[in-house]
Amino acid sequence: MQKTPLSIRVIYIITSIVYYLSAVVCLFAVIFSLTVVTGLFDLKEIQFSVEMPVEVNFNEVGNAYINGQELEIEIVEARGKVNFIDAPLFIIKRLVSPLLVLAPFLFWLVFLFHRFIRNVSEGRIFEKINFELLRKLGWSLFGFWFFLVVYMQIFKYTIVQSFTFELVEIVDTSRWFTGVLIGALFTLVLSHIFLKGMQLEEENELTI
Repeated sequence: MQKTPLSIRVIYIITSIVYYLSAVVCLFAVIFSLTVVTGLFDLKEIQFSVEMPVEVNFNEVGNAYINGQELEIEIVEARGKVNFIDAPLFIIKRLVSPLLVLAPFLFWLVFLFHRFIRNVSEGRIFEKINFELLRKLGWSLFGFWFFLVVYMQIFKYTIVQSFTFELVEIVDTSRWFTGVLIGALFTLVLSHIFLKGMQLEEENELTI
């Protein structure tokens, strides 16, 4: 039996650690979300942060000191998080509720990837199960991308449009998470490569 390459074993160990940690984080996130949504958690002291769905422009000039010289700079475009200070209960519930879907979704993605890496580490590469795992992972990533886009659009048009700042301009440019979409398409293509490899392996076995 051919020995598993060291790189695959290391990836499998790291993936296993991430898998078990994500299970704990997912469980905590779901429990936390449920307690918040149902009102069982005291929200009086919570400062809640959430990713901004749009880019922002800063209308403030600053200084930079480089090689003994003072330069005038301006931050033109940036991304970041918004921190809700002493937000009312309905805002917190609206922001926390998506975790009930997001956390299990993330765990499902990690679960599929962990199973795929485990099969590869065991030498089970061009098998039908790996094609199915990669196909599920690809479509799940596509669904995750769609969920993020829809959530950010809802967040943008229901909450962010009410923001007013003196030195920050909200840019009407939505975040589309192209990295997640590219990952989904790449995984789907990779699944078909594994399917072709499985078919070639079956043909070789029949030829022999």
